Order: sequence, then C-alpha cells, then structure tokens
Amino acid sequence: MTAYLGLATTEVLLANWPGLRGDWTPVVHPTLLEVIGLHTALSVATDALHLANHLAAN
Repeated sequence: MTAYLGLATTEVLLANWPGLRGDWTPVVHPTLLEVIGLHTALSVATDALHLANHLAAN
C-alpha cells in the first residue's frame, strides 16, 4: 500500500508499506492523524506570517 497527499501543484508520497496485507487501518490511521496535525500547524503558521506582514506594512 502507498499513501499520497495530493497538493495543488504536486503529489507527495506520505508512506509506503510494501508488505501490508489485510486490515491496514491501524497502520494508516496514525499517519493520517499526523498529516492532519501538520496541516493544522502549517495553517496557523501561515496565518501568523500573514498577520505579521500586514502589521509590519502598516
């Protein structure tokens, strides 16, 4: 099994489990939670950067 994250301009390989068989939920679920956490952190950082740039411009 291979997991990809589709972005606007590219596709990023998240993980590759070449020998994964059967019920893969316990393996993939933590990876998805990590990606969601990373997305949240990047969103907060992007918003903070935009706010800092806006305040610096004024």
